Amino acid sequence: MNKDKKVCAKKPIKDESLVVKDGGVVWAVVSLKGVKSGKKWSKSQKKATMDQKGCVYLPRVVVMKQKTKLLMKNSDKILHNVHTHPGKTGNSVANIAQPKFKKKLRMSTRYFKKSGILKVTCDVHDWMKGYIVVAENPYVGVTGAGGKFEIKDVPAGSYTLEIWHEVLGKKSMKVTVKGGAATAVNVTLKK
Repeated sequence: MNKDKKVCAKKPIKDESLVVKDGGVVWAVVSLKGVKSGKKWSKSQKKATMDQKGCVYLPRVVVMKQKTKLLMKNSDKILHNVHTHPGKTGNSVANIAQPKFKKKLRMSTRYFKKSGILKVTCDVHDWMKGYIVVAENPYVGVTGAGGKFEIKDVPAGSYTLEIWHEVLGKKSMKVTVKGGAATAVNVTLKK
């Protein structure tokens, strides 16, 4: 770390690419595929915010609805660069400088038309990485401590549960949800 040490070196920057906390993987994206009807997007899912603070992206993974604007904050008051790419590699979707005086950057819906995962990097600070998950339906969540997640109000039926993690990759499995009852799912992710 040799750039902007006064801001970026205030605290040690931890590698958050694979965090295991309380026996589970943190920052895994869990989504249901094949849900044809059901709940509408919640207000919190219709807007997304990511911050550049301490020279890391917070939160590391943001989930948002297709065709939604993203608010990218710059709490560091130094030059950052918001560079998004589909998957691990690929052409740029957006590559926008965010100078220290521009504390908020509203990224247009045109960047988020298709569902999928966008990797976010900063060309100024090459260790900064995050992910934007543009979801096709509101049945999506991100794991927290213990690898726990909750997807509420799922209509009864059989679906494909998809789990994605930046290091551990993607895994899919069939799940059957009974109306009005919680469905427990245990997933093992391996490198």
